[in-house]
Amino acid sequence: MPFLDRVFLDNTIGNYMIVAIIILLIVILKRIISKYFTALIFKLGKTQWEGMSKQEFDSITIAPIERILMVMTIIFSFGWLNFPHELEFSIHNVSSREILDSIATAVIIICIVSLVIRFMDFLVMVIRYNSGVKKTPGEYQLIFFFKDFIRVIIIIFGIIFILKYSLKVEIGNLLTGLSIVGAALALSARESLENLIASFVIFFDKPFETGDSIRVNNVKGTVERIGLRSTRVRTAEKSLVTIPNKQMVDSILDNWSERDSVRNEIKIQLSPTNSSGDLEKAIKKIKEILTSTSTKIISYTVHLQEISTEGALIMLIYFTEKDLTAEGMNILLEQINLSVKKMLEENEISSAITGKVTFVSAGNA
Repeated sequence: MPFLDRVFLDNTIGNYMIVAIIILLIVILKRIISKYFTALIFKLGKTQWEGMSKQEFDSITIAPIERILMVMTIIFSFGWLNFPHELEFSIHNVSSREILDSIATAVIIICIVSLVIRFMDFLVMVIRYNSGVKKTPGEYQLIFFFKDFIRVIIIIFGIIFILKYSLKVEIGNLLTGLSIVGAALALSARESLENLIASFVIFFDKPFETGDSIRVNNVKGTVERIGLRSTRVRTAEKSLVTIPNKQMVDSILDNWSERDSVRNEIKIQLSPTNSSGDLEKAIKKIKEILTSTSTKIISYTVHLQEISTEGALIMLIYFTEKDLTAEGMNILLEQINLSVKKMLEENEISSAITGKVTFVSAGNA
């Protein structure tokens, strides 16, 4: 047909139509082809991730496979066409053809890196699934940490491949030059490197994990995430505090989640008009009150701490389970206070009661 043989930009209209038809077919069939490849990959590794949902695997891998398929099709389809003479130019002795080739290579590398990263995300899901559902968030944090670390390594390799195969940079000479620049950057970014090293110390020494309640540098809260550079802590005010990992390692850290129990205390100030018999009776009755609530109290001590002109001070110290919530501790404190108040009123022992709760480990009592 004469119309198809007409030449436009050094190529016939027929050749343009063939390229357009190929691209259109891939647009229509890319989902089917991608699903076939994902099904094949899933079947080959089924023994490794038995029990995992294929829908989860498809949701992660289909999209990057479609991108690679489209990019490869477009690049190789245009390879059938002659490069138009009208588009020939050069920039610093680099021709427009070489520029387009470099761009195409870089796009292919980026798509492949994206696929590898997404597949790695799926492997993390497999590891988490196979390790059991009863693990704490802290036990999974190491997996997520190394996922982020490996992601950075993959991106670095992707950049190296782009420099080598797209920009035609000699990697050996580049690394030699970067070694000098890297030394200077290492000195300027010393704090970032220290935080990175501290993150490894946190994961292997495990002074705390994700989900632990901690106190460090006057910050109290729950650890939500441990990253490569910093740790994020959610405070009681619901604000998210970011603390550099170096400070988490170098500072004195109190891990409340690792305490054996919670120490509570109540100070009872009795009137100086009370007799020694009244004091003995009060101590005895207080012990009976604490014994009656033994289901919530692990251990307790009651003693006469001091006698002064202001009166006699009885110190009541008791320990509760560490899993007891703050609301539960407040209810227990209220119950003990009211019981002591009623006991003193029944025995006509005058006093002023003040309560205080402090959180320390049983070993510090």
